[in-house]
Amino acid sequence: MQRNIMKTALLRLKNLVKLMPLFFFALANGQDQSSNPSLSFFANPRKEIAPKFENLPVNQIKPNGWIKAQMEQDLTSGFVGKLDKLVPRIFNDDIYKTAQRKSKTDIPNAGTQKLTGADWEISMQWWGGETQANWWDGFLRNAYLTGNKLAIIKSNTYIRKVLASQGSDGYLGIYGKEMRYKHESDNGELWAQATLFRLLLGYYELSGDKKALTAVERAMTLTMSKYNEKGISPFNVKTDYGGVTHGLMMTDACEVLYRITHKTKYRDFAVYLYKEFSKYPLAHAYNDARYEYLAKGDELFQSHSAHTYEHLRTLIFVTQSTGYSQMKTAYDNALHKLSYCLLPSGAGFGDEWLAGKKANADSTAAEFCGMLELRNFYASALQKSGEAEFGDKAETVTFNAMQGARYSDGKGITYCKTDNCTLLNRTSPHSGYHEEDPRYKYSPTHADAAVCCNPSYGRNLPYYVSNMWMKARDGFAAVLFGGSTLSTNYNGAKVTIQEKTAYPFSDEIEFSLTTSKPTEFTIYIRKPQWSKQVFAEAQGATISEREGYFLVQKKWKSGDKIRVNFQNEIQTVLSNDEVALRRGTLVFALPISSRNETVREYDVAGFKDFYVFPTDSSYKNARLVDSNKDNCFGFIFKNEGATNNPWYEGKTYLSGEIFNIKTNKNESIRLIPMGSTVLRKVTFKFKL
Repeated sequence: MQRNIMKTALLRLKNLVKLMPLFFFALANGQDQSSNPSLSFFANPRKEIAPKFENLPVNQIKPNGWIKAQMEQDLTSGFVGKLDKLVPRIFNDDIYKTAQRKSKTDIPNAGTQKLTGADWEISMQWWGGETQANWWDGFLRNAYLTGNKLAIIKSNTYIRKVLASQGSDGYLGIYGKEMRYKHESDNGELWAQATLFRLLLGYYELSGDKKALTAVERAMTLTMSKYNEKGISPFNVKTDYGGVTHGLMMTDACEVLYRITHKTKYRDFAVYLYKEFSKYPLAHAYNDARYEYLAKGDELFQSHSAHTYEHLRTLIFVTQSTGYSQMKTAYDNALHKLSYCLLPSGAGFGDEWLAGKKANADSTAAEFCGMLELRNFYASALQKSGEAEFGDKAETVTFNAMQGARYSDGKGITYCKTDNCTLLNRTSPHSGYHEEDPRYKYSPTHADAAVCCNPSYGRNLPYYVSNMWMKARDGFAAVLFGGSTLSTNYNGAKVTIQEKTAYPFSDEIEFSLTTSKPTEFTIYIRKPQWSKQVFAEAQGATISEREGYFLVQKKWKSGDKIRVNFQNEIQTVLSNDEVALRRGTLVFALPISSRNETVREYDVAGFKDFYVFPTDSSYKNARLVDSNKDNCFGFIFKNEGATNNPWYEGKTYLSGEIFNIKTNKNESIRLIPMGSTVLRKVTFKFKL
C-alpha cells in the first residue's frame, strides 16, 4: 500500500495544476514592488494597540480531568509518544547538526517514501525540520503539562542536543554554511527556524532553562542581521512551493520573544516580515494574507488552507503592533473571507486548497494542520481583541472537528475528514469517491502523504490548555473552559485557581481559589454566545457583565469559590440546504456503524493504518421530522452522568426521531457528540 513520493506529491499537486492560472508557482522573479503605493502606509508612524489580555507563561496552566487523561493516553500509548519510533528515518536525520543541508541535491528520504530528484523536491529539505520540531514541540508540552517524568527526561536530553548544535555565530537551523541565507528559490530557512524556536521557547517557559532563551535570541539576532531593509528579503525568490511562505510564521517566535523580553525589535521584525511578504508576488497558492489581496476583499480565499489559517495570526499581530487603519481593513476583510470557509464542526475546510470554494459538509474536507492553525488564530485573536466570540470558535473547532479526527485509542487520526464522513478508504470525497488520496484513512503517521498532521495533533491540547487562562490588567480571565489549574502571582501573592468541571459535557464549572494572602482582583469569565443564560455566584463578590464577560471582583482568600452554570439549549446550524444540531459547544452527529480494514502494520506493536467502511446505509434515508426550528425538531438533550472517558462512553446525547424516507416511518435515534464519532452524518435535510 505504500507509494513513492513522486506519485504522492503529484497527487497532492493535481488540484493545483487544474486550477491554473489561479495558482502560479514561478512568479517572483526578483521583482521588487516596494514602490507600490498600496504599501506606502508602512512608512507612517505606528501606534501599537494594547491587547485586551496577555498570555501567561505556559508553565502556569496545567490540565485536569478528561483533558489531562487524554493527553496522558496520547503520550504513553498513542502515537504522540511514539512518532519518532514509527517513522525513524525522519527522526534519525540529525537535521540541525551533522545532516544540515549543504546543496540543492542534499534531499534525504522521508518516512516510507523515496525521492526522484525533481527540481520541486528541493522543498523537501524543509519538511523534515517542520516534522521534527512540531512533533517535539507537542511531545515536550504534553510531557511537562502532565508531569510525565520519563518523557520530560527524554525532552530535556533532546533539547540539550539541539542547543549544542548552535554555531559560533548563533545559527540554529537546517542549512549548512553553503546554503543559509543565500536562497534564490523555495527554501525553509525561516520556517525551519520558526518551528524550532517555538519548541525552544516552549521549553524555556516550561523548564525555566534560560539557556534556551539565550540561544533563540542569539539565533534571531543573526537572522535579523541577514534579513532586513538594508540586507536581503526572505521573500525575494523565484519560486515557492510553500516553504518560503510558511516562513512568515517566524512572527510566532517574534511575538513570544516580545512578550517575554519586551524588546520592541522582535515586534518590529514581525512587521518587516509581513511587509516583505506583501511586497513580492509569490505564488497565490500560498499567500492569501498578502495585503494586496486582502485590501480588495472581493474574492474568496484561494490558497493552501494551512498557510491561509496560520497567516491570520501574523495579520492580527501586525495590525495590533502598528495600529494602521489599512491593516485593520485587511484584517476585517480576512475575517469576512474566512466566514465562507467554516463548517458546522467549526473547522475551516481545506483539502489542500481553498480554491475560491465555499464550505460544504459533504465535499470540502478539513485538514488537521489547518484545524490547528485556525484554532490557534482564534486564541490569538481572543487574547488581542478580547472578543468573546473567538473563544466560542476556538472551543467549537477543538471539541468537534479536531476531537472528531482522533481515533478513540489515540493511535491514529485522519489527515483529512469531511463533517459528513461516510467512508474512509483512500479516496477523495470531492470527486465522488473516485480519486485516490492517501490522506483519507486513519494512521499514526500518514507517512505515505506527509508526516505533518500527526505532529500537529500532538500540539492540539497543550496549546488549548496554554490559552485557557489569560492575564487581565486587573486580574485573570477564564477564556477557554475545561478542567485546569492556574498557578500564578498577583501583586506579591501566590494565587492558585482550580477549575473543576467535566466541560463540555457538563454545564457547571466551579472555580476554587487558594491565595498566600487575601488579595483583591477581578476574574473574567467568558459568556458563550450559545448560552441562553449564564449564572455566576461567589459569596461576597461584586459581579457585573461587560463585553461578553462576567466580572467577578472581591478580595480573594483561600477557600473562596465561584460557581458558574450555563443554561444551554439545542440550537440549529445551517449548512447550505441542511441543518446540524448543537448544544453548547458540542455539535451532534448520527454515528454510522462501520468496520475497519487494516492496510499497514508498523514495527511498533499495536499501530496500523486502516480504512473504515460503513456497514449500514440507513443514514442516507434520514430526514428531520419537521422544519420547525423553534422546537429543534423534537430532540431532547440527555446526560446520564459523568464518566472518566466522556468522549467514548456514550453518556451525553440528543434523543429524538428522524423520518426514514425508505420505510416512510419515524424512527428513534441518538445523536452523539461529533468528537466521539468515526463515520458520521452531521447535517440533515428536512422531511418535505
